[in-house]
Amino acid sequence: MIFILGIDALDYELVEKLNLNNLMQLDYGKIVVPINEKIGVPHSPEVWGAFLVGEYTPIGFVSSSPLIAAIIKVKEFFHIDLDKGPAKKIKDLLVQKYGFSSPSRFGSLNRETFLDITKSKEINVPYYSFDNKTFDVNYLFGKSKISLVQIVKEIKLIYESRKKQILSEIDNVGNEDIVFAFMHTTDMLQHLLFLHFSDIEKHYIDLDNYVAVLKRKLETSFEDIIFIIISDHGFDFDTETHSMKGFYSSNNHLIPIPEKITDFYGIILDLVNKSNGLSGS
Repeated sequence: MIFILGIDALDYELVEKLNLNNLMQLDYGKIVVPINEKIGVPHSPEVWGAFLVGEYTPIGFVSSSPLIAAIIKVKEFFHIDLDKGPAKKIKDLLVQKYGFSSPSRFGSLNRETFLDITKSKEINVPYYSFDNKTFDVNYLFGKSKISLVQIVKEIKLIYESRKKQILSEIDNVGNEDIVFAFMHTTDMLQHLLFLHFSDIEKHYIDLDNYVAVLKRKLETSFEDIIFIIISDHGFDFDTETHSMKGFYSSNNHLIPIPEKITDFYGIILDLVNKSNGLSGS
């Protein structure tokens, strides 16, 4: 079985600097990822989309909620301040009646992925069951509804919950060829805590320890586990934004050695075919 752990914004330099052997595994390195022309850095929905389908397709910002999308369009078209006066009351009533969802960057991919054509299980993966919790609390922070201390606390709670969820979901794995689990919290914490570098280092060390626990459980439950860790970009602590390369590691030598994030599509399908006694692509 191939187990993929996607960690948004896991940074190559910091993993190497801290010598985090569980994250580095047998093979590790930087990978080329798509750079969004408009913002000049990797745009996570585009990078994860490229990983899933094996080629780069530009993806715009989308909303996970038709209601929120409509509210944003009305605000932009009529130049209405929806946070004051009667407009705010109407907006609040609509959100209360139909549910709250923050503007999300993972909508519908509308492309066939390697998960669609294999026996697979996904856990909180972009374009599948991603639960939007990190974006929800970030939306509240951006609207000054919660403080920096509060959002950091909430993101850490989401992180701890996600760790437990992934371990728990392993118990439900059957004869899948691929299990893909995703964590978004590292990216959020780096954006929030870039001035508190020691806290970020502690988070990375905790991630490294968690990967050791996760691998032990997988190796106890399944034979011949191929464990791949992948990130869509790192973090530039000087510019406080995404760095230009992603990170990968594997507990097995990957053939060919991946250079771009889009290379993993073919590599993963070849591994699935070989494990099923079929010829590679």
